Amino acid sequence: MKKSILTASVAVMALMSSAAFAQSESFCSTTSHSSTAQKVTISRNQTGTIGEIGYELWDENGSGGNATFYDDGSMDCNITSAKDYLCRAGLSLGSTKTYDQLGGDMIAEFKLIKNSGQNVQYSYIGVYGWMQQVQGAPSNLVEYYVIDNTLSSGMPGDWIGNEKKGTIQVDGGTYTVYRNTRTGPAIGTSQNVTFYQYFSVRNQMRDCGTINISEHMRQWEKMGMTMGKLYEAKVLGEAGNTSSNVSGGKMDFPYAKVYIKGSETAKSSESTQPASSASVAKSSESVAKSSNSFFGGSSNSFFGGSSNSFFNRSSASVVPGSSEAVVPGSSAGMALPAFAMYAKNSGTFQVFDMQGHLLGKVEVSQGARIGDVLMSRFHKAGIYLLKNGNSLQTVSVAK
Repeated sequence: MKKSILTASVAVMALMSSAAFAQSESFCSTTSHSSTAQKVTISRNQTGTIGEIGYELWDENGSGGNATFYDDGSMDCNITSAKDYLCRAGLSLGSTKTYDQLGGDMIAEFKLIKNSGQNVQYSYIGVYGWMQQVQGAPSNLVEYYVIDNTLSSGMPGDWIGNEKKGTIQVDGGTYTVYRNTRTGPAIGTSQNVTFYQYFSVRNQMRDCGTINISEHMRQWEKMGMTMGKLYEAKVLGEAGNTSSNVSGGKMDFPYAKVYIKGSETAKSSESTQPASSASVAKSSESVAKSSNSFFGGSSNSFFGGSSNSFFNRSSASVVPGSSEAVVPGSSAGMALPAFAMYAKNSGTFQVFDMQGHLLGKVEVSQGARIGDVLMSRFHKAGIYLLKNGNSLQTVSVAK
């Protein structure tokens, strides 16, 4: 069972320069595709690769839309008149390994710009894929979804699956999990077959975020949902109507990426283990000397070395068992209240390491354990810096 120790909360006011985060833009601010990326546009059912990206356009009519895929994983999906339209890009894995044989967690990141169009009865936007060799599943097949958004009026409800498995806390939010039995088109055959569908449906839609696909699969297994060999894992835009055609819908992903978090995580793990106050102070001193760091080296830097420095090159530490953090180096030995174990404020937080490098963003639900959210997102114990508006907190997370 994971536990977290949450340390000093500080308010960053005039001391923090507004330019401090200038070079730490996240993919959530992306609004257009890269002008240097290679691209391919298709207007009929087709699979293919561009660079290392596997892609597929499919609709039940065969020519009900078009899509442009880019070699950075992004894509632009447009529906003209389709009964069931699927547009996806990411990893084509070849059904050789299960999710826990990949050497690291499988992660998807996306930014969505959408236009709902007309006659959208159902829509799934998020992560999609197939698994083969699934023991106990009809036809040994599973079609799986993690749904974070939709083109329809609301997120899918209980109609999506004939078995409601429960809820899980993943990726900073709450998902409802379903298993469904369906008969229809499937990979590997030209005939309609019966297979399972697995769904994680986020309670509140979002148009940008990170999805830990492996963590969803771990949670599914705990609910008795069997895993198999992964055929693919892709960012998806899907919309359809069982009795009519969808038209005019658009799902543009100016940023989309699916990757396996492997050796680069282990390489950096040493620097992210829980640190003593002395080692953190040493780290913040070296950061202050770096001109490219988030904190900078000027007299206005957050960890700077001048008399105006907030921490005077020394970081906050917490006395074990204490609810207060003491700032070393301050003339008054100023104490700061420790950050609450459970979030009082929900929202989106930028997350940095102690070197000032942006790691990504997390969404924290009301009352969630922030340490658990960080562990679920980054899978590493250590000290993190969280920024929300003009507030900065240091959070120490231990397994």
